[in-house]
Amino acid sequence: MKDSADIKWANKSLIRVLLRSGSAYTKQQIALQTGLSVASCNTYLNEMEAAGEVLGESRRLHDVGRSSVLYKLNERYESILCISFALLQGVKSITTWVLSPLGALLYQQNCAFITLDAAAVEQQIAAAVERFPNISQILVGTPSIAENGVVRHSDIPELEDVPLKALLEANFHRPVFLANDMHYKVYGYYRQEQCSDQIVTLVNYPSGVLPGTATVHKGTLLAGKNLFAGMVGFLDYGMSLDQQISQLQRPTATPLIIQASISLISILNPHRLLFTGDLLRESDLEQIRTACLRCIPQEYMPDLCFVPDVEDYYRWGMYWTAMDRKEKIP
Repeated sequence: MKDSADIKWANKSLIRVLLRSGSAYTKQQIALQTGLSVASCNTYLNEMEAAGEVLGESRRLHDVGRSSVLYKLNERYESILCISFALLQGVKSITTWVLSPLGALLYQQNCAFITLDAAAVEQQIAAAVERFPNISQILVGTPSIAENGVVRHSDIPELEDVPLKALLEANFHRPVFLANDMHYKVYGYYRQEQCSDQIVTLVNYPSGVLPGTATVHKGTLLAGKNLFAGMVGFLDYGMSLDQQISQLQRPTATPLIIQASISLISILNPHRLLFTGDLLRESDLEQIRTACLRCIPQEYMPDLCFVPDVEDYYRWGMYWTAMDRKEKIP
């Protein structure tokens, strides 16, 4: 059973979600939209304004009558730090994004590294925190399994088995969320493209590393018991992992992509199967579709879509994850 503090937090979350649209609302409008009483909204908004989370501005509506106080989120109240690391075409890099409470991009940087270890990640975070001391959450994306805050089966050997979440929380005294990069990317697509009642699977085939996938099932990310779900690089292709990686180039990757696609369609039955990564072209989808139809009945085939660039979805996935976590009762 929720206590009074939990109820207050949940009710304030209703207000935050409404104000996250970026619009300004009166107390009466907020009460109507959230289902809360005007008196409750008055109490919560006064507390949130005193904390600096919202701003109230007296304004005359429609240029007539008495002025009303309009409330909106204070974009300077907090920032969200999103940091990701990657190995693409042999280059190790860290990308840093700092976002406002409304998702606006405040800062962006990409740095290449010869050695990309925990110290390099900490260095980038420290620079961001110094520049934006109001950072309230740190979201980390990794091209690996992120099991209980530990990096596993990483494309970047220096980070293998590093308990990155605990390390960063101890050093920066802020909540840290570590997740596979594909989880953020597909969730960002799901939220931004408003696929509310759909099952969406994203397949990523970058050259030189094992592929990965991720699925959102009607709003729920399918992460699995060990956050391992979607690692199609571990399917049985009749060859070793090293042999598979050597095949992951054009055009020898095509049979592997087709086998993985058939497995994903059979097991997940998604509405949309999205493809990205430099091993794929939009023109490849027809060949993939034709091959899948040899095993999958036409009526069960998903829409196949090519997404050439998922960076924006990556950033939005981190933002929406941060917002989801913020709304959880502490």
